[in-house]
Amino acid sequence: MWKRNNVQKMIAIALGVMMLTGCAGGEQPTQSVQTDPAAASENTEKAGSSGQDSEKEQVTIQYWHQGTSQADTEFTQKCIDSFEEKYPYIKVEATGMSSTISDQETKLNAAVLSDTYPDVIQLVLAEVGSRGALGDFEKLDGYVEGWEEKEDLFDSAYEMGKYQGEQVALGIFPNPQVYAFRKDKFVEAGLDPENPPATWEELKNAALALTEREGDKVVFAGLDIPSIDSSLVFTEPYMRSAGSAVIDELNLKPAFTDQGAIDAFTFLGDLAQMNVSIPHDQQKGDERPFMKGMSAISNLSPQQLGQYMQDNPDAQLGYLPVLSKDGSEPGISFCGYNLIAMGATSKHKEEAWLFMEHMLSNEIVWMRTEDFKVPIVKKSLEEQFIQSGDEELNKAVISYVESGKGKATVPWISVYNKYVSVAYEEVINGKKTPEQALKDALAQLEKEIQ
Repeated sequence: MWKRNNVQKMIAIALGVMMLTGCAGGEQPTQSVQTDPAAASENTEKAGSSGQDSEKEQVTIQYWHQGTSQADTEFTQKCIDSFEEKYPYIKVEATGMSSTISDQETKLNAAVLSDTYPDVIQLVLAEVGSRGALGDFEKLDGYVEGWEEKEDLFDSAYEMGKYQGEQVALGIFPNPQVYAFRKDKFVEAGLDPENPPATWEELKNAALALTEREGDKVVFAGLDIPSIDSSLVFTEPYMRSAGSAVIDELNLKPAFTDQGAIDAFTFLGDLAQMNVSIPHDQQKGDERPFMKGMSAISNLSPQQLGQYMQDNPDAQLGYLPVLSKDGSEPGISFCGYNLIAMGATSKHKEEAWLFMEHMLSNEIVWMRTEDFKVPIVKKSLEEQFIQSGDEELNKAVISYVESGKGKATVPWISVYNKYVSVAYEEVINGKKTPEQALKDALAQLEKEIQ
């Protein structure tokens, strides 16, 4: 078991999964007693009365959010203004955090030491594991139980906010990776754009048909297969769709040498050896062949798709369903998340929960979608979201969010990324078998985290 300082050292090791997005059980900050979490939800209606508000003691809570840009600041202020209008006895003071993960960790560690940790914090997915291991967050299960809108939140927004099975955060906006394809290239290759690939085998066959070569050189890729996938955004959905747990988050143990992971690496290795792609780094979106008009199929974020459509207004895009291994079981996509959590040391937990409820209200969720063009997280807003723009794209985005899984919430996620991404490169370059590459990655990971 790690002590807190050991976990902090591990956090400092290149948490490169920043916006996608954490064994640690050592000493954790003592959490103040929570008398009745459900009472916070009951106050949602009670506190609306100006008479009652006038009798309440004025309270100030601290909210730390992601980003320091003008757009981030203005959006946060709009959220606070509408909240304070509803709850005039609660004042919210907002602080924007640097988008650099190392800067955030420095700031949060200092806040722990000085007992100035925020009441509510917006965090990236990697921090659910890294800060969850340190006991930074209040457990939310009791609050959620009394929340009238609990059934309206996507399941993935709950799942991504769990640390060792306990709810410590809630997803406020998702960032899925959606497989898009060019309909014109499908037609040219004799493929039906209205019946795109839905399984691994169908994807392989389509990639072969779509690829254009001059000799052995691929001049137009049938499929974007990254030569570097340092955060495993491309790779993990294949592992999970084949049945691999990847990481046992409940017990904080690696689980990526099972048959599912081997099957996924075998498929990806075979696919890469078919010479249907152009080398690129998955994390460098601007370098993606698809974005340069040099590929027929790619997995992209909604923001990247928006940029592509802006640069190519006449393009006709289609979207693959979430890929299944063989059609027998539903596939699993990759979906990163930004989340919201309550500080474990907050002295105003009831008020902090009211603010969290507000940040997950339909009003704020939709305002976030309009301001930042991100997908919604509420079921009741699905139809409105679908009809708000490109219906085909928006339907695909919703399906990828609902079936999505992001990075595992363990404190050593960056170390896992480092070794398994090397294993991926070894396999697609034919240097090792999937079994050997994954076995070696496990040995290196266990040696470092021990």
